[in-house]
Amino acid sequence: MFQNIIDEEIKENQEFDTESDNNKKPKFNFKGLFSVSDFILYAISFMVSMVGIGGEYAPFSLAIFAAVCSNKMPAVIVYVATCLGTLIGFGISGFLNYFLMSLIFIVLILMFRPKIQEDRNEKQKLGIYVLISSFVVQAGKMLFTMFLVYDLLASIVISLATYIFYKIFSNSIIVISGYGIKKAFTVEEVMGASLLLSIAVYSLHPLVIFGLSISNILSIMIVLFLGWKNGMLIGATSGITIGMVLGIIADSSPVLVASYAISRNDSRNIK
Repeated sequence: MFQNIIDEEIKENQEFDTESDNNKKPKFNFKGLFSVSDFILYAISFMVSMVGIGGEYAPFSLAIFAAVCSNKMPAVIVYVATCLGTLIGFGISGFLNYFLMSLIFIVLILMFRPKIQEDRNEKQKLGIYVLISSFVVQAGKMLFTMFLVYDLLASIVISLATYIFYKIFSNSIIVISGYGIKKAFTVEEVMGASLLLSIAVYSLHPLVIFGLSISNILSIMIVLFLGWKNGMLIGATSGITIGMVLGIIADSSPVLVASYAISRNDSRNIK
C-alpha cells in the first residue's frame, strides 16, 4: 500500500515538472555573458592574442577562439577581444592574417558539421578546421612572394603549433569557466590552465619595475602555487612546460627552463 502511495506521488511530481517545463519560455540570459568567470576569460583571450612566437607568428588567437567554440561558450566577445589584441600586438598585417584564418575557420564549420562529443571538454572536434585554416593562410603568402622551402616548413610548424595549443586550451578553459563550481579538476586541466595563464601573463613583458620583469614574477608565482597545491610532481612538470613554452616565445636561453623547474615546490612547507 505504501509503495503505491509513493509511486503516485512520484508520478504527480513528474507531471507537475513536465507542465512547468512546457510553460517556460526560452529567454536569452545576459548574465551568462558577463559573469566573473566570463570577464576573466575575455581578459585572458585579449592578453593571449597579443603574444606571438618569435614576435612574428601569432597562433594563440585562433587557438583560444577555436577552444571557446569547441566548448560551446560565448564566442562573440572572445572573438572581438582576440581581434583587438591581435591588432594591438601585431598591427594591421597580423590582424588581417587572423581575420582570414578565423573567416576560413568559421566557413569550414558551417560547411562541414563538426563531430559532437558531450562527455568531454572538447565538445566539438574542431582541430582539423584549425589546422587547415592556419595552413591555408600561412602558405597562401607564398603565392605573392618567392617560394622558399623555409616558408613552407614554417607554415607547417606554425599550423601544428596552433593545433597543439588549441588542444591544450580546449581542455583547460574549463578551469576558468568552472572555477568555484566544479570541485575537482584533472592534472591535464590544471597544467593546461597554468600554461594558458602564463602565456597571457607574458603579454606584460614590456612592464619592468626596478629591473624586474612583472611577467616572469607572475609566471614563477603560478608555478609555486601549483607546487604548493598539487605537490612536487605537478609543480616540476608545469615549471618545465611553462619554461619551455615561454623560452620559445621569448627566444631566451635554456636557463629559463631550469629556473622554472627549480621553483616547483619550495613553498609547499610554508604554513
